[in-house]
Order: sequence, then structure tokens, then C-alpha cells
Amino acid sequence: MIAQILLADDNPDITGLLGDYLSMKGHRMILVNDGYQLAQKAAEHRPHLIITDIQMPGAYGSSAYQVLQKDGNTRRIPVIFMSAHSHEKLAPILPKDPKTRFLHKPIDLKLLDETIAELLPLGGYCP
Repeated sequence: MIAQILLADDNPDITGLLGDYLSMKGHRMILVNDGYQLAQKAAEHRPHLIITDIQMPGAYGSSAYQVLQKDGNTRRIPVIFMSAHSHEKLAPILPKDPKTRFLHKPIDLKLLDETIAELLPLGGYCP
């Protein structure tokens, strides 16, 4: 099966663009616009991958990640964090976990594809 991906960003242009792009690649998308919905939908759907903005209203993506790490059903989900801020600036709030990655906005779609293939088994396909 193609991966189910939860995408969280407060900018509807980004969720629209990335959601459409990943849907065209065959992935099933769940789109949300804040950290609270991110934590709720991740627990409800248990996606194969989460792609989240760092700074969103309500709860940051990094805060939602901490909530997910406390739940045995969601703690193993790989996460791609994204932000227009530099990795160096965000390093203090980014988790140091082998199943997380950081991508700088604007997102390079080729790099996104490579990162998804790296984090998911079978190059982006899930059994």
C-alpha cells in the first residue's frame, strides 16, 4: 500500500501544494492546520509518516511531537519537520531522534521524495 501521510501546516498554500503533490505520487493524505489537530489525527489514524511545520498557532509541531512520543501507538511514526527558519536556529527545539528529519522551506520536492524514501520502508511504500 502507498503511505498514509499526515501533513500539518497553518499555511493553506503549503498544505494544498504538498498535499496535491504527494497525492499525485499515490500517497493518502490527511491535512491539518495546527498542532492540536496534528496530535489528534495522528492518534486517530496512526499514519506511516508525519510532515509538520514547526511554528503553527495553538501548538507547535515540536510540541505535538512530544505528545506523540508519550503514546505507544504513535511514538514510532517518523516525522519530517519543516520551517523557513534555519536548522541552526531551531536546533534547541528539534528532537534528536533517528526517525526525524528537518527540511527548509521552500521545500525542495526532490529532497522531500528522498527523505520520505529514507524514512519509510520499501522506499515510500508500506506493506
